[in-house]
Amino acid sequence: MHTFLAVEPCDYEIRGLYRFATLKDTGLAEALADVWPDRPRLLMVAADPADATTTENLALDLASALTKAGWGVGEVRVLEQDTAEHAAQLVSGAHVIVLADGDDEKRAAFYADINLVDCLAAADENVVLIGLDGTALEAAGVAVSADRTFN
Repeated sequence: MHTFLAVEPCDYEIRGLYRFATLKDTGLAEALADVWPDRPRLLMVAADPADATTTENLALDLASALTKAGWGVGEVRVLEQDTAEHAAQLVSGAHVIVLADGDDEKRAAFYADINLVDCLAAADENVVLIGLDGTALEAAGVAVSADRTFN
């Protein structure tokens, strides 16, 4: 598993009613060069499983920003309350897994409910895992080295 910590990875520009996301120049894009799969399935795992709208928007913003940076995304899925019963299948089918930032208590309970630690342990060794905060990675039982931290 290729693990990265990317705290607030996107910059936003507001034009009228629209919001456009771009990847911050933190070095994350360059770090992904050797591990990014071709047109991956990206799975965003919610911090608050009941707040699907926020998680979906975050997933789409990040997918858009990654695509603009040259790292195309083929499909975006969200693991939240309504899809929790399919957690193992969603994790095993993902090429890129992003752990959303947010409510630490709700996230820890949700990760336990879906058995995320075991799901990640069974994931493909080439999966790219991006935590949007350190607590998300800790709750998932994953450590990240300092050279893979971008903020």
